Amino acid sequence: MDILVLFTSHRVEMLPHFEEEARKRDVIIIEEPKDDKFQRMLNGEISVDSYVRSIDTSFPVYSKHQCEVLRRLHAMGKRIYQVDPYLEIIEMIREAVDRGEFENLPKDEKIELVRNTEKEANLAWLDYQEAFLRKNFDELVEATVRFTKADAERFKVRDRMRAEEIARLDVEGDVLVEAGQIHILLPKYLEELGFKVSTLNLPETIARKLGIELYPNPGNELTKMFMLEEEVDDETARLMAARGIIYISIISKDEMLPSEENPYPHLVEENKIAKAVSKLSYEGCKRLFYKIWS
Repeated sequence: MDILVLFTSHRVEMLPHFEEEARKRDVIIIEEPKDDKFQRMLNGEISVDSYVRSIDTSFPVYSKHQCEVLRRLHAMGKRIYQVDPYLEIIEMIREAVDRGEFENLPKDEKIELVRNTEKEANLAWLDYQEAFLRKNFDELVEATVRFTKADAERFKVRDRMRAEEIARLDVEGDVLVEAGQIHILLPKYLEELGFKVSTLNLPETIARKLGIELYPNPGNELTKMFMLEEEVDDETARLMAARGIIYISIISKDEMLPSEENPYPHLVEENKIAKAVSKLSYEGCKRLFYKIWS
């Protein structure tokens, strides 16, 4: 089967373009762990609002709008699958811990892989949080670099597991695979499993349509460099981490809806901030950090 990996983001403004591409395909694979209520939501047995309230999502507004899109696609006869085994295993581990049954988890190679990967990432995240609480910028940058390396390993494992799970699906026809922009290794892993793969990056496509140069999130770019095992000297890593800290410090945390006046509020804002931080020196980032958090 032919696979289109559609790189996108959890922004409502991306969904019309997602739907346009999905209508051209027979099978849609979304970047979500399996959920026993998902099919019932698609069938209209439970409401979208009720379904979204029942799931663990960091983007409830996006999830609601995406479910409405998926319902329309389902009504057209599209086959829709949730595939993200890494997140499924994390949820399995979390539930076992909550029940006090962690020791009863099966001795499975994939569970151990996810557990060890998460352990390394979480330890690095704790270091990051402690450095942030101390408001020591140099320590925070070093902690950010360490976390980014651990996060890159996590994305590599997650992409590999997702590709293998997609390969196990018994589906025919043209397939669209939803992927966040950070999941750059997913097409490579799918190709290694014998699939013919093409890619489409929605933010890049929209930026060209708007006639603007797209500036990347510096933190994500450092993660990608580590994922690709590129040589990154310490000075470059620290500068990109410093810029990434400023980026996430000032980016909007609330979900925004597109409007006629501003059809791409997130893309425009994120690009504007990424462009601004791309011009900052390390010392400039440091000064701005203390100004923001003073």
